[in-house]
Amino acid sequence: MNELQEKELDVLKEVIKIIERHKLRYYAIGGTCLGAIRHHGFIPWDDDIDIGMPREDYELFRMTLYKELPEKYQKLDCDNSKRHTFLFTKIYNSETTFVENYAKDSPDRYTGVFVDVMPLDGLPSENAKKVIKKSQRLKESNRRTRKMPIDYIRTANFFKFLARKCMSVMFKYNYFSTRWKNLLSQYPFEKSDMVYFSWRDEKSALLEGYKVAFPYSYFADYDNASFEDITIRVPIRYNDYLTDDFGNYMELPPVEKRNSGHNVFICDLNTPCAYYAKLREEGKL
Repeated sequence: MNELQEKELDVLKEVIKIIERHKLRYYAIGGTCLGAIRHHGFIPWDDDIDIGMPREDYELFRMTLYKELPEKYQKLDCDNSKRHTFLFTKIYNSETTFVENYAKDSPDRYTGVFVDVMPLDGLPSENAKKVIKKSQRLKESNRRTRKMPIDYIRTANFFKFLARKCMSVMFKYNYFSTRWKNLLSQYPFEKSDMVYFSWRDEKSALLEGYKVAFPYSYFADYDNASFEDITIRVPIRYNDYLTDDFGNYMELPPVEKRNSGHNVFICDLNTPCAYYAKLREEGKL
């Protein structure tokens, strides 16, 4: 475990304390679940942590309970940032800096080392495809309504710029993200046949071999797994979940594919992210 991963694990420990204190539900998902089962900790080349929470628990955590975190841990989500297009929450250590290239032109998205907290949504037994399509349309509208980074204004063609400008004037920045949340809140997690990873882009998932929905039975309960020096929760049918999401997940990928997939703009574990955000706002970065 490297220094970056150590600091990420510190964030996760604080998040778990609150979740368990309030008897909320969560599961390690994605590469974090895979790491727990295959490596009993981080995938050696990974640089993030992902957990999923059923929508009801997720909203309670991100709207209220996150305030119980120590002061240095902050949140970034679609309600407190006009440019944050992702429909999930980042809990980050504000005394560090970890900024990916997609956010370099948006200082209000600068974070420190983080844990991604994702909503897990139910899907109706009928019309699931219809709900997914509507969800995906709202996600795209949300992205286009958010405030545009400076470099987008400089480089976009006129018609794309005009379309986004019109949308940002017509709709409040969180109008579509609120509609998206309200749509998916209609389908209780524990009463559904499927669990929807609603933050995933359906087209990208198909291209990259990921799925956006899984049988509820995978998440009907949880099991425990070792993760570095702590125990975390994984889906009760983690083998089925990981097989669906990653295929033969116990087989290591080729050496050339052993990377996190993140393009990092700044990684500074000793400087607050607010320092770099200010530099960017002043045009000095």
